[in-house]
Amino acid sequence: MGRNWIHIQDGTEHNGQFDLTITSQQVVKIGDVITFEGIISLNKDFGSGYQYDLIIENAVLK
Repeated sequence: MGRNWIHIQDGTEHNGQFDLTITSQQVVKIGDVITFEGIISLNKDFGSGYQYDLIIENAVLK
């Protein structure tokens, strides 16, 4: 899909969901401390099973 998919889990849960998904052109490693700025989208459906209640898209590492 031409982007990196970053999944953040901090131990919190909402309606059975534990994961915050971010798309970006940048690469991060497990354990990095990061701050992203991007576009928040609600109820995003990319098709083929990629559906997100909340996703941060086109994020830039700050």
